[in-house]
Amino acid sequence: MEADIDNNRTKANRKIFIPAIGTLGDVKPFLILAEQLKQRGHTVCLGTHKRFENSVKAAGIDSIEIGGDLEIILTTTPDGMEIRRNPSLLKIGLIKRTFASAIEEWFNGIMSGLKDADMIILGVGSFLIGLSCVEKFHNVKAVGIYTFPMLKTSEFSAPSIGGTSESIFKWINVVKWKIFEYTTASLYQDKVNQLRANVNLRPIKLNYYEMIQSIFHKPMLTATIYSKHLLSRPSDWQVNDLMVGPILEEVPTNFEPPSSICECLSKWKTEKIIYLGLGSMMSIMFGTDEQMGFLNNIQMAIENNNSKAVISLAGFQQAETDRLSNTETIFYLRQPIPHSWLFPNMSAAIHHGGAGTTHASLRYGLPSLILPFGADQPFNGDRVFVKRLGPRPIPIRQTNAKNLTKAVHDLITLNYNMYSANAKQISELIKNEDGLGECIRIIETELAQ
Repeated sequence: MEADIDNNRTKANRKIFIPAIGTLGDVKPFLILAEQLKQRGHTVCLGTHKRFENSVKAAGIDSIEIGGDLEIILTTTPDGMEIRRNPSLLKIGLIKRTFASAIEEWFNGIMSGLKDADMIILGVGSFLIGLSCVEKFHNVKAVGIYTFPMLKTSEFSAPSIGGTSESIFKWINVVKWKIFEYTTASLYQDKVNQLRANVNLRPIKLNYYEMIQSIFHKPMLTATIYSKHLLSRPSDWQVNDLMVGPILEEVPTNFEPPSSICECLSKWKTEKIIYLGLGSMMSIMFGTDEQMGFLNNIQMAIENNNSKAVISLAGFQQAETDRLSNTETIFYLRQPIPHSWLFPNMSAAIHHGGAGTTHASLRYGLPSLILPFGADQPFNGDRVFVKRLGPRPIPIRQTNAKNLTKAVHDLITLNYNMYSANAKQISELIKNEDGLGECIRIIETELAQ
């Protein structure tokens, strides 16, 4: 971390509330940030879903439970399962109905976390609800820290609506941002204003910049924790909106890898090894039959290319994967291992394209094949493809043994030298970014005002 951050450390022991709504990929960078803030003398409370409670406590961070866990909603409710089967923004009525209870739980959780807080840190999953709540607490400051670009620009499309990251004509990008803003407002507006009325707050129009001006009467400092070497900072962003680079985990000091993976890596030390991991998105978006069908297809693609692979079974149905055995070409990883330990031992990566995993794989110079489910993942996959860091992404619901075999061949054989050289180059650039340090700097700058 850069030494000049200490110049801004003028007020210690401030209470900072960080609502981290979403998947593990949404929580992890904020947990890393919370640990660093605590080390610097601040009191930090992380708001998360119940399933992350133990991880937060293990890090020594105070926590408050925020309900509305979409993983549970999408896998256990009829409406949620229908969205999972066929996700589409055209189903706005179904999505709105499904999200209503979650929005209420997010709102109530954030309101609880704001009590006695000096600052709230808003993220991708919490910015609209957080801004809707913070107006009740006049002395609370706010900073936005976004895992992918969330601020409108004419230079690229809105990541959350999927598709390619750039259009030839800037007006197309502008239209896509308007679609994103309209869809988001339609989803949240009625429920948020109903909840605001319950706490004696006036109705508000859910427009990002109008809300900030109305509440704070000045621009809000933001940091997008995305590498400017993967996507240039837009020239039409406001001066207070920064792109600072990712927040990535280091190898835990007490981490001991399982002997089985060490033996596998030793046996394959002269081979190109592919990492495959799809994280919690697999359990959220796919049923058991779809999970096993995908696993069969990717295994066939690995074998067709005579490749070696470490396949993470995180997110797959355990009852089914318990029957799998390691082979001469595939090692099944059955427990979590930090990317920071595993990726230096890999030659390439295949993953879902979450912003955290995308940056982690590139940080360690791995050519990457992205198989996106949705949200920002197609955008991140397109950035990898545009930068010639890996093959064209394949939406995971469109994968089959044939196109996966072709893509793996492209990744690990046909264009491997080009992808690898480009990945090693961006790796060095990402290592020189200091996303964590820059976030600390802007937080303490705002607290010092």
